[in-house]
Order: sequence, then C-alpha cells, then structure tokens
Amino acid sequence: MDYQKELVVVSQKLIPDFEFNQQTISDKNGFVKSISPYLSHLLDNDFQKLVQIMYRIDVSEKEFALTLQAGNENIAEKLAELIYNRLCLKAKIRAKYKAK
Repeated sequence: MDYQKELVVVSQKLIPDFEFNQQTISDKNGFVKSISPYLSHLLDNDFQKLVQIMYRIDVSEKEFALTLQAGNENIAEKLAELIYNRLCLKAKIRAKYKAK
C-alpha cells in the first residue's frame, strides 16, 4: 500500500497519545490489536477523551453510538476497526491529492 506512510502521519496527528509506526499500522489486525488496550483504557477511565478522539478522526457519530450500544466485550476492538477504516480513507485521500 502506497498510502502507509501517510496513514502513520494522519494517525499520529489525530491520536497523539498513542505511538504509531509502520509495524503498528501494517495491517488492520495489527492496528486493532495494538490500539485496543488504549481504547479500552479510555472507555474505562477517560470517556470524554475517547469522544474527542473519535470527533477529531471524524468517525460517524451514528456508528460510534451503535458500537457503544452493542454492549459486548469487544467494544474496544470494534472502535479500533472504525478508527482504522476512517484513518485509511483519510490517508488515501491525502496520498491521492499529494501525488498531483
């Protein structure tokens, strides 16, 4: 993927408290595994910060609410998937327009 570097840059800007690198973001599963504990911590200890991160990343409020309402033990992983999908879209758009 040619947008991987851009994905790291976008991720680091939007979630500055978490250390991203090429290995962390090499694939969706790696991303989900690496950031899920951080999201779980925010769910339990700093929900407002989690909401701010989701807002900055521009994750759909509807998808965010539906994920929270699902109420299973995999909420952090589902949130990580939402974040990954949105960050990938942002990185692809940036890479596309940088190339022009």
